[in-house]
Amino acid sequence: KEGDYPVYENSKKIANSEIVTPLDLGETVASPVTVEDEVEEDDDMFFDQAEYDAAPTIKVLAESKRIKYRLIVLQHERFFRDNERKLYVPRLKKQLSVEEFSKHFLEKSQPVIVRFDLMRHLNFTTRAYTLDELLEIYPNHKPMVYRYGGYGQNQEIDLGPAVATLKNNVDLKKTKIGRNFPRNTKVNPAAMKKLGLSYPPFVFPGTTMMAPSLWFGVSTSSTKTHSDCCDNFAVMITGTKRWTVAPPSEGRLIKPKCNGGLCWGNRLEHADEHAYTPAMKKLRDMTQLVSFDLNPGEMLYLPAGWFHHIENVGPTIMVNYWSKAKPFFQQVLDGDAEEVEF
Repeated sequence: KEGDYPVYENSKKIANSEIVTPLDLGETVASPVTVEDEVEEDDDMFFDQAEYDAAPTIKVLAESKRIKYRLIVLQHERFFRDNERKLYVPRLKKQLSVEEFSKHFLEKSQPVIVRFDLMRHLNFTTRAYTLDELLEIYPNHKPMVYRYGGYGQNQEIDLGPAVATLKNNVDLKKTKIGRNFPRNTKVNPAAMKKLGLSYPPFVFPGTTMMAPSLWFGVSTSSTKTHSDCCDNFAVMITGTKRWTVAPPSEGRLIKPKCNGGLCWGNRLEHADEHAYTPAMKKLRDMTQLVSFDLNPGEMLYLPAGWFHHIENVGPTIMVNYWSKAKPFFQQVLDGDAEEVEF
């Protein structure tokens, strides 16, 4: 019920009304950062350090004995209650070792955006491409059907027809056996060896990763609000995706429907301007959200449990990698990471 929505400290209830004003989050859409920007020699951790410093802190409610919490929600509520964290997703400015990245981000469940060139020292080979560059790499542009279920260890995928479809911004079309482009297809890196992809380097040593997922999208497509069981590294190959995210502690407000580790925020299906019912708009305005663009040549680290809504800003190609392990944040809390040697 709408009357059951919790109210945070900096929310204001209008007299004789049940309307609650949104949190004052300021300007949350970050300016694009291109891979040509140079790293300056200063003490700032982030390109947008001033915006990060000025961002509001994540607020949580007092713990309730009446509520049955999902573990990841309870752990984040307690962590945010004891440790002040910013409601912001910054862009990293410095080259970090895996151990340094772990200290600042993995262990604190802090999302962050990293440019590809800031990971070259760790042998990260992935690069960004334009659609025209991809059309040259994959010269076959005749339409084809990409089957459901993914591709095997040594199967190379001809992405030419799919790239040509994106170039024309043609909507996704489904058949009984597959689609006109791989909306979400599990692949082995060998299947896309032409693109020079490599796994993200910022994981605990010994971490097992799932097979990567290849995502094609056109400007009319989006992904509804949800949270995942596992730590996610979203690698932007082509185009721009607009993300709107909320910390796991907002689960008490969003009240997602979960199937295993995948939780859908049906009440907040669209966490942006596309919210289409009064109740959804009201919930959106009450939820602690931050929006940003993920551009080609950038990788987003999104910790497990963080809610996210994604919208394509034109045609896009993204590869994402989920960890198979317990979330890094939980490993630290449970003491499992004490023996990790970097």
